[in-house]
Amino acid sequence: MICFCVTLFFSDSSLQHVTEEDNVLDHQQLRNQDRNSSLEPTSTQLFSASSPLKEEQGLDVEEKPYVCNTCGKTFARRDRLIRHMITHTGEKPYSCEICGDRFGLKNDLVRHMRKHTGEKPFSCKVCHKSFTQSNSLTYHMRIHTGEKPFSCKECGKGFIQRGALNTHMLTHTGEKPYSCKMCGKSLRSSTGLLHHIRTHTGEKPYSCQVCGKTFSQSIHLSGHMRKHTGEKSYCKECGKGFVRTGALTVHMKTHANLMVFHLIMSHSEQIS
Repeated sequence: MICFCVTLFFSDSSLQHVTEEDNVLDHQQLRNQDRNSSLEPTSTQLFSASSPLKEEQGLDVEEKPYVCNTCGKTFARRDRLIRHMITHTGEKPYSCEICGDRFGLKNDLVRHMRKHTGEKPFSCKVCHKSFTQSNSLTYHMRIHTGEKPFSCKECGKGFIQRGALNTHMLTHTGEKPYSCKMCGKSLRSSTGLLHHIRTHTGEKPYSCQVCGKTFSQSIHLSGHMRKHTGEKSYCKECGKGFVRTGALTVHMKTHANLMVFHLIMSHSEQIS
């Protein structure tokens, strides 16, 4: 029997099987455990299901019952807390044999390897676009539904991802917390810093399995692969297809410009 639970492991010896949707554990090892025992934390005090700190901060105990005893941050799920704890310990025991990137959790490495192999097991039922991660598919589906659950309190702009909102907020504060040690350039996100550093090192860890061409960013590899597969993004206004998303963006401006032109002409006719 397979149990879907939130238990995570920090070593290969205790890890039985990990999948994308969640950390799936071979339940056979748990047979002899007390079935009535709580899944809450033990005396290790890695985390606590209840904490005075939550009450002081006015947090919803039911929504975020797991608390980091190091910084007080709260989480809705146990696995997210354990993932967070790695930011304090700095432990990254799993490394990519291709590009050398290191990870705190094995399933993070599994997801990362798909960038190199090109595997995309999660597919959109609307447009059939495929993704390497299940959460990427979730975000993509919001493009079809128009859902933007994260909105900026300053300007009201909506986003499909919380991370995109967090990065956007820095445009209001002007903060650029990530600095390049080689040239001193400051950037708003850690991902932006990583991509920038590769301009210094020349590193191109993502390679095309068809022609061997290499790229510094996975998104550039994804765009390149369309040349081989023929996959296209389509204009919602006229249905024209484009292999390069940048070409679609430029094309969409022609519709916007045409709309402005019609508005100007309409206004001129009303005046005359």
